[in-house]
Amino acid sequence: MITTEAVLHAVREADPIDMPDVHHWATSDEARLVFDRIVGSDIGVVRTFPQRRAKWIGGAAAVTVAIGSAAAASGVLGDPAPEPIRAHIAAVDEGLPDDLRLNPDVEHATAVATTAAGVLYAADVTGGGYCYEIATEGDRPRGAVCVRPDQLTARAIEVTAPIPADVAAPLLVAGRINDSAVERIVARYSNGTSEDIALGLAGYWMIEIPDAARQVALTDGLEIVGLGSDGAELAVQPVPPLADDDPTGTAHDAEQPIFVSTISDEHDLTVVLGLEGSVNADGATTLELQYPDGTVSEISLAPDGTYQYTLPPERQSDLAAAWAQLTARDANGAVVATASFSSVANTQRGS
Repeated sequence: MITTEAVLHAVREADPIDMPDVHHWATSDEARLVFDRIVGSDIGVVRTFPQRRAKWIGGAAAVTVAIGSAAAASGVLGDPAPEPIRAHIAAVDEGLPDDLRLNPDVEHATAVATTAAGVLYAADVTGGGYCYEIATEGDRPRGAVCVRPDQLTARAIEVTAPIPADVAAPLLVAGRINDSAVERIVARYSNGTSEDIALGLAGYWMIEIPDAARQVALTDGLEIVGLGSDGAELAVQPVPPLADDDPTGTAHDAEQPIFVSTISDEHDLTVVLGLEGSVNADGATTLELQYPDGTVSEISLAPDGTYQYTLPPERQSDLAAAWAQLTARDANGAVVATASFSSVANTQRGS
């Protein structure tokens, strides 16, 4: 959960006003006029405003916060995530066994960064991990990303960059700083330009790619550069091209000697109902499946090398915590390619 102290810190960083000046202005006639202009004169609105936004300050002080930070004035940072976003983040656990569930604290998911085109929401995971997701058009989820506690040191800067919904859609890139030594981040483009990225709450950030860099971001991607207090580069996280060069999800299948896609029950990702894919290795004429216990089953190949196979019901749970192997052979029985696979749940376990 994003704490009130984190919000206060962000406000201080955005506009470091001395507290005597704050109290003097907050009790002035000018503060009352601005307050009434923002929330209206209805006393019911005045009462609900501080309760919803922050219980730790009174009404006039709330106006000071709104004026001191452009982000806070938008009514976004620190706000609770809308229900569609909470549900989408919670769905990362759907179908997973208990030992793989993250149980993100979606009830306290909040807005942690914002641009004119979207909002980044985040939910804490017990032990120090987190899940986050960009929302556009108010509450449209664009893909949840989760970082487990044991993954926090894997990358100094976490990044997500959803493919734009259409050719005119804004290009949004967001993430979180995981390394406390990184104090500033910069977006760097292949055309030689760069821009500082403003931080949101708790190390989260989000940018909208400017028009001048849009085309290079689509074709070349960009880099998110983490800088230390002395300006030295501490981390560089590449972001791949944002153009969708694989709209059907099959453009790179033929590059693998054996491409395999598992078919699972979305409510139980420990089971494998079936397989489909293609054998692309030269000379391959047959394909066999070896289960974890060593049992081998033949899989029929179509003339174009594609295949589909339904696992027998008694075998569909064999890969919950184990791996199987596909082996392609030529007409002489020699092995020309192999590929290992497991259930979605076990693949996420990384075992």
